[in-house]
Amino acid sequence: MRKTAGQLGGETDAGQPESKPPVIAPPLPEDEDARLAAVERYGLSAPGREPAFDRATRIAARLFDVPIGLVSIVTADEQSFRGACGLDVPATPREIAFCAYAIHGKDVFVVEDAGADPRFRGNPLVTGEPGIRFYAGAPLIVAGGHAVGTLCIIGREPRVLLPKDRQLLTDLAGLVADQIELRLGSMAASERQAALEEKTELLNLTVENVQQGVALFDPDLRLNLCNDAFVEMFDFPPGFVQPGDYAFDLMKYVAERGDLGPGDPGAIVHGFVQSIMSSSSRRLEIVRLNGRHLDICRNTVAGGRFIMTASDVTQERQLAQMKDDFVATVSHELRTPLTAIGGAIGLLAGGAAGALPDKARNLIDLAKKNNDRLIAIVNDLLDMEKLESGRTEFDYATVDLGDLLVQVCEQNAPYADHFNVRLVQEKEEGPHRVSADAARLMQALTNLLSNAVKFSPPGGAVRLRLARHGDTARISVIDEGPGVPAAFRPRLFKRFAQADSSSQRGQPGTGLGLAITKGLIERQGGEVSLDETVKSGATFHVDLPLIDG
Repeated sequence: MRKTAGQLGGETDAGQPESKPPVIAPPLPEDEDARLAAVERYGLSAPGREPAFDRATRIAARLFDVPIGLVSIVTADEQSFRGACGLDVPATPREIAFCAYAIHGKDVFVVEDAGADPRFRGNPLVTGEPGIRFYAGAPLIVAGGHAVGTLCIIGREPRVLLPKDRQLLTDLAGLVADQIELRLGSMAASERQAALEEKTELLNLTVENVQQGVALFDPDLRLNLCNDAFVEMFDFPPGFVQPGDYAFDLMKYVAERGDLGPGDPGAIVHGFVQSIMSSSSRRLEIVRLNGRHLDICRNTVAGGRFIMTASDVTQERQLAQMKDDFVATVSHELRTPLTAIGGAIGLLAGGAAGALPDKARNLIDLAKKNNDRLIAIVNDLLDMEKLESGRTEFDYATVDLGDLLVQVCEQNAPYADHFNVRLVQEKEEGPHRVSADAARLMQALTNLLSNAVKFSPPGGAVRLRLARHGDTARISVIDEGPGVPAAFRPRLFKRFAQADSSSQRGQPGTGLGLAITKGLIERQGGEVSLDETVKSGATFHVDLPLIDG
């Protein structure tokens, strides 16, 4: 009576106990940990057969004229049959698996007569079903050189495997290993596809739930996707915007309504498209005919695509205009009475009402200082409002910056003397002529100079340096103060921005001086910046285009 797989012993037909040869468990390969990791990585540890592996076992069984062919994956505890021909069990324990021996080498492992082999003659797969006598297993070698299992053939009679048959079985095992590698690629592709679908769904949800209008275009300016807010902000008709639409056509529709300004719609859009193709980012604001303000931002993203966002800033612009109008009105209304008050205080201080007692004179001096400060604040507010509204007038002429620096130092010398600070001029030889409004330029430099003096220690010096810097003239205002705190630098040229004034002497400013300076310099074609490489004190640069000759 033949025993079933898994029986390690039993009785003879006469009912007498038969002797049981020992079962010898196979040793572990040297690369066992890495090999098991490869089994997991290739997704081979789960049970279950696969059609591609079944086909390979049928081919092997027919080629070698054997009843059983298997694709066996050796895990930590068992050999799992992922492909099978002539055997229905899904797996067997690893300690009785012939394949657990075959994964030790690169060559075909052959057992010509299992009943005579001391390693296997007591194996329940030999003494019981399926009654193995002949076994040949070619290891399935994957990337890294690890054997995850075998392609094996099994017979019920002893047999010798010829060298040519060994090579044929090796080649078939190589094809199965290739199939396993393709399986890994397919798994990776499936995972990427699933991740892409998840990201796409998340992107669509994100795009649809932001308040901004968002549109993504490919390198050929074809629309990939957009949200409802984008369609609504530009008032496109229902169903008008579709994936694949050309950006030129969408913008031309907007331009033909006049929302991109006066002029030929085709020319306007052509210029806009050219700017898209020639730069990585752009920002502009349009005011539609219905009065709606849209802040448009375009940025290039990976693969040459670009994303366009549109924000409705109508309310912000209206509030800003109301605020500017309020500031301008209040400033104008304050200037006249403040001037009158200042005049009256000056007359009192000059003795127009007779001699004043010392206590009264001190109060008059205090009133005059505060009145002067209020007038300075009002003047700064008016200057800022005029700059932002574009109403500041500039009288351009050729200006020699060397002569201008002399005047700036002369006018600010009394202020510097008050704080016991020296003004030092450092001028490079040669003409430094620019096209500028001398009065506005002096106003900007005075702002920088007064700041430098206020933050300089008594006995220190503020240097005004003039030198050629490429095609520009560079005026540098250099002080010996504590420098600009790193945390404050991003807000340095913003309106009403002020750093900690604990190291500042005299009256604190309005926080408008540097903003006004920036506006004045930029309106004259120049740039003002803080030199962030300087470690001691603060150095501000004013760069203005030089006039040749």
